[in-house]
Amino acid sequence: MRSTFLALAGLLLLVPGAVLAVGPLDLSAEVGCFGHYMWRGMTLTDGTVVQPEVSAEVAGFGLSLWGNMNADDPDGDSGFNEYDITVSYGLGLPKASLDLGVVYYALPDASEQNTAEAFASASAGVLLSPTLTVYRDVDLVEGWYWEAGLSHAVALSPGANLELSARAGLGSEQYMAGYFPVFIDKALADQAATSSLTDYSFTAALPWNPAPLATITPSLSWTSLLNDASDVVDAAGGDTGTLVWGVTASVSF
Repeated sequence: MRSTFLALAGLLLLVPGAVLAVGPLDLSAEVGCFGHYMWRGMTLTDGTVVQPEVSAEVAGFGLSLWGNMNADDPDGDSGFNEYDITVSYGLGLPKASLDLGVVYYALPDASEQNTAEAFASASAGVLLSPTLTVYRDVDLVEGWYWEAGLSHAVALSPGANLELSARAGLGSEQYMAGYFPVFIDKALADQAATSSLTDYSFTAALPWNPAPLATITPSLSWTSLLNDASDVVDAAGGDTGTLVWGVTASVSF
């Protein structure tokens, strides 16, 4: 596990220097504040969180470091409880794009749950901007997760757009076993299919540019678990559907 983290951290430091000579370096930074930390329909933090991210891109290669910090933990604790390192490569095509990469998830307070996912994402520059992303956990869970999305911008004025998006996810048998083991036990006993639709979300965002290169984006999202994933969490007394507010400030140069 430690070797995986060190390898990805090394790429984070070495790749930009290796490719700097072949194109301009694009840098960006953002910090978001959200009512909850939601991940694929699951509530990972039931309270306000702050999520900063810094990223760099050059010649199609992208590197980013993202973190999640509890702002009002019910036990009175606060601090970073997750760091994600992403290494990716993007290929632009006529009316389409393709991205490949690896995400390493580091949990300082539960390092035995650290894991990594490889992913491939395709998007089309057509009506509703459809996207399809496939993730493969290569460490802890060793399962597949598929995510499909649509988005559309509605012009409110010459300088303002309301950005609407929707997404849905599906998990393989191994994915469900890793995150919803009770469902897998029941499915195997019933000799039922063990892959399942897991979650969906709808988001409305209103970007505002107060200065060149800077953007402030308030957002509102409804996210919910589906089918067997929802049944498992509901039976355990958890929330299966959550309304999440957010505000993100970003700058790029």
